[in-house]
Amino acid sequence: MTPSFETIAACWHQLRSAVTNAQLWYELAEAYKQQQLDWQAAYSARQAVRCEPSRQTQLNALNLNHWQDATAGDAVLGRAVLLNADSLITRFTEAINACPGDWLSHLYLTRLHELAGQQSLASSHLAHALSLEVIPGETQHWLGVWRLNAGDAQGSVNALFHLVDLRPLRHGSMMYLGEALLRIGNKAAAEKAFTRASLSNNPDFLNTLAAKVYANNYWQEALAVLQKAIDLRPNHVATWLALAKIQAEVYEIGACRESLRRIKHLQPDHPELALLEAGLHGRMGDAAAHFATLQNAYQNNGDPLSRLASSIAMTALYQDNLTPQQISELHHRLCAPITQAVSSKALSKSQFNNPRSPHRRLRIGYVTGDLHRQHPVNLFLLPILMRHDPQRVAVSLYHTGLMQDDYTLKAKQCADYWLDAAHLDDTTLQHSIINDQIDILIDLAGHTSSHRLGVFALRAAPVQATFLGYPYSTGLSTMDWLIGDAIVTPADHQQLYCEGLAQLPGSVFCWAPVDDYPLTPARPKHAPLVFGSFNNAMKLTPKTLTLWAQVLHAIPNAQLLLKAPSLKDSDVQKRFSALFAEQGIAPQRIQFRGPSELSQMMQEYGDIDFALDPTPYNGGTTTMQALWMGVPVVSLLGSHFVSRMGASFLHSLNQSNWLAENDRDYVDIAVKLAEQHLFWRERRQDLRAQMLASPLSAIDGYVAKLEHLYQRMWLDYCANEQQGAKLLRAE
Repeated sequence: MTPSFETIAACWHQLRSAVTNAQLWYELAEAYKQQQLDWQAAYSARQAVRCEPSRQTQLNALNLNHWQDATAGDAVLGRAVLLNADSLITRFTEAINACPGDWLSHLYLTRLHELAGQQSLASSHLAHALSLEVIPGETQHWLGVWRLNAGDAQGSVNALFHLVDLRPLRHGSMMYLGEALLRIGNKAAAEKAFTRASLSNNPDFLNTLAAKVYANNYWQEALAVLQKAIDLRPNHVATWLALAKIQAEVYEIGACRESLRRIKHLQPDHPELALLEAGLHGRMGDAAAHFATLQNAYQNNGDPLSRLASSIAMTALYQDNLTPQQISELHHRLCAPITQAVSSKALSKSQFNNPRSPHRRLRIGYVTGDLHRQHPVNLFLLPILMRHDPQRVAVSLYHTGLMQDDYTLKAKQCADYWLDAAHLDDTTLQHSIINDQIDILIDLAGHTSSHRLGVFALRAAPVQATFLGYPYSTGLSTMDWLIGDAIVTPADHQQLYCEGLAQLPGSVFCWAPVDDYPLTPARPKHAPLVFGSFNNAMKLTPKTLTLWAQVLHAIPNAQLLLKAPSLKDSDVQKRFSALFAEQGIAPQRIQFRGPSELSQMMQEYGDIDFALDPTPYNGGTTTMQALWMGVPVVSLLGSHFVSRMGASFLHSLNQSNWLAENDRDYVDIAVKLAEQHLFWRERRQDLRAQMLASPLSAIDGYVAKLEHLYQRMWLDYCANEQQGAKLLRAE
């Protein structure tokens, strides 16, 4: 045995009775480094710092590879496939042959043999690891974490459940167990596991736990956990920031403001303050201030590759003082640095070896992190996934989000292949997709918060398209197609988009809910006439408010019901009341409602007679929901994708008489409908039947046409490898 392996053996032996001895962990890291066992060295270094944080400088001097990078080293054992598993098995087998008491190498070999499908060898190393571990439960903990990150939720539960009765309780293990239990659908047990995890008094861990439970939609629990962390460490800026971010996300606007005041007191120059304050402008419904603050932060930040670029692009769609050309140029300008940064690593179409058979079954890959109940992408994509023709397409889902629920499981059941990709960086995810030989890769996020546009900038498939998640161009030169229709993306708008236009017949979206939303009873004849909008407050632009005020002036007995998450805040209500007052609309004519669960929200459409579509950012999902609930919608035809969605829906429904060409038409249509309000109160069932009979809800035909459009994209690629057509139609 070499001296360094002798040291490794001695350290493991001594750690059995002195597991918190930082010097032993340091010596172990040093000995592993001498043997070029980087993963083991990094793990040992992290344990040394946990035991004695002042060792950080000493450990940095060892020059260990990426030892504090949560995505490097042994973290790759959390992948479903590891291409160099065989070479690692050889290397670590040599290590345990030289040092049979090396617990850590036995642990790694357990997982590596699992990945290689060698279960008997994995079981053998697991037995050794369990007998050698110096930290109770550490073996099962890491196996559980790696299996969970690789998408094996049941395997994770199998490992972590062994630790439920371990004392002292492993709070981190309970956190991961909770997440794994959620993924297999055992919500009650998951909540018990999260509750056990929250018993920790380690404020750093509590911050991690809060992020984890919030990612799984337990936002009230996340706020409580962060409050406990603050009670333990009242002046910790990072915890206050985490609290403020969640408060902003769940529209606890007043509480968020107080948290930001505390952060300003503790660290006035904190770089994230400006972004959080910008977010508050958005939550207040002030899209212009939100946009200006984001642009200022972007200019001062100095990093053109930051996610601020996407935030600005997204917020630009809400501005009613920007022309379509200005928005187009902005998207191109913001995305240019991203494209340039990866240009040397980005693949060309010619580098893919996918079989070029023009009429074969296609491999379609969807990239999204938004497959959970109330998210619009889930509402529109899940019905598609449930109806894809397995003879025409093989579906791979690359799930980049952390939140998973029953709807995520439904989507997973629809896929031929599923990869939990939230923990993969862009390059790793790109390589995974390439290895799967995806023919057409579909982006479902655009510039929204969950996007993975970096993967598309690198190019992960010979054909790439953006669909459903973002009603505009991505601005990426490597995105081949924007899927729209002849109304949202007409051929003469091509100059606005960097992508080619792939047009579906009818509407770009199809409404076919997987849940039942029963129609509400007819509103009583004596009930007041109520217009409504259930759109988020950022869509209530000055142009929109002016239009709606004109409607209310034209119909003096009408009321307006506004429902949005922000509107549970009294300051937001006061802001909009004041804005309407400036237009001469009395406060008593405006009703405000905050958020509610989706099925309850759908029933609230029974409280309005007609829906008013905002501009320039149309309702999209909310317009579809209103029509489905038997509520006619008034919309204004705009000049680019985001402001033409209402037009697309109404044309497809054969109700273009509700579509205005200009502001005067908008008011006139609202007045005409108001005169017929008693008629429409009795016709909700008729409007739903009309929708069911129209292309707007003909989901089977819609999916067939979408698959035909994919085939057209593929044919275009086969015929024109580098630069093909700029307009495709699925006839």
